[in-house]
Parts: sequence; C-alpha cells; structure tokens
Amino acid sequence: MKGLFDVELTVNGKKRTAADGATITTLLEELQINPLRVAVQLNQQILKRELYERTPLREGDMLEIITFMAGGS
Repeated sequence: MKGLFDVELTVNGKKRTAADGATITTLLEELQINPLRVAVQLNQQILKRELYERTPLREGDMLEIITFMAGGS
C-alpha cells in the first residue's frame, strides 16, 4: 500500500513502493540483498556500486537487480 510520502517503482518487473528519499542501498537492505553480490540497472543504465548510497529512488524508476551466480563447468 502506498503511503503519503512513498514513490512507486518497478523492481525486476514487479511494482513496489519505497519511502521518499530512499536510495539504492536502502532498497537493497529492505530486500536483504548483499550489494556486493549484485549489479543494479536503473532506468536501463548500469550503476557503479559506489553510487548506490547516494542515488535516490524517484517515482517511476525501473530497476533490475542482477544476482551473480557461482558455478560453471
């Protein structure tokens, strides 16, 4: 449910809300995702990890969180 100061975003194709002023780091913490194990694409641009903490989420943002998988042959 959207509160008065929430912004609506799309994360990996699913609608969700975040508090106004939240950052990429805040979102990853809420999702319990280790920022060292993912790449984040914001509005079709890959973000450098050092920008996560100072990149605010805005109404209508589209994020793809890509998890690194170990493995291979």
